[in-house]
Amino acid sequence: MDGQVYIPEGHYIYRAEHRIMEGDCEYDHGPRMVRVPALFVDRYPVTNERFYRFLQESGYWPEDSKNFLRHWEYGRFREEDRKKPVVWVSHKDAEAFAGWYGARLLTDCEWQYAAGGKEKYRYPWGDKYDRTKCNDTGEETLTPVDAYPEGVSPFGLYDMCGNAHEWTEEVLDDGMHRFVLLRGGASYRGAHFWHAEGGAKPNNWHLKIQLLNEGMNRCATITFRCAKEATK
Repeated sequence: MDGQVYIPEGHYIYRAEHRIMEGDCEYDHGPRMVRVPALFVDRYPVTNERFYRFLQESGYWPEDSKNFLRHWEYGRFREEDRKKPVVWVSHKDAEAFAGWYGARLLTDCEWQYAAGGKEKYRYPWGDKYDRTKCNDTGEETLTPVDAYPEGVSPFGLYDMCGNAHEWTEEVLDDGMHRFVLLRGGASYRGAHFWHAEGGAKPNNWHLKIQLLNEGMNRCATITFRCAKEATK
């Protein structure tokens, strides 16, 4: 499940639909022209299997481990979850993983370009929503990251819509909260899902999530993928 996809440098007019958990969001949602550098981007979100390998190689363990990988049993993922995206990891946990491999998280603008491609699609597969091309069960059940090959982005990236939200790189501060923008939407649409709507979302949608303590920054609906800038 490893491997990265090359994404060439590109430009597009960034215009983001946003949702907020709490307070105002003074982030510039566009429209504005943005440049995306040439990148190598993970074909899939990081899986439980891959994150387990990271723990074995790096010896990483967070100082505040509340809720860390709480879906695992006895320090290991369940076999049926091997190819599902890793969740119950905070933004710091995701950064630690990326840094160990000389990578980083995608920025908010990079994520949108990677999902929509040069075609600037509304969804990874095109402009019309198709629930058969992503995890649209509405249940608190994740699917393997390669479960929907018909739903890949124009650059060949899998699982960018509807399975689990993805952390982006920037930690922002609007004077009220420190927060990060999530991308992709999550299948789960239960009543206790933060203050936010669930469900699969278009490529230009993002959600402001306030950063609190590490235990509260981890949940069952957020994963991540990594990127590296391509050197000439």
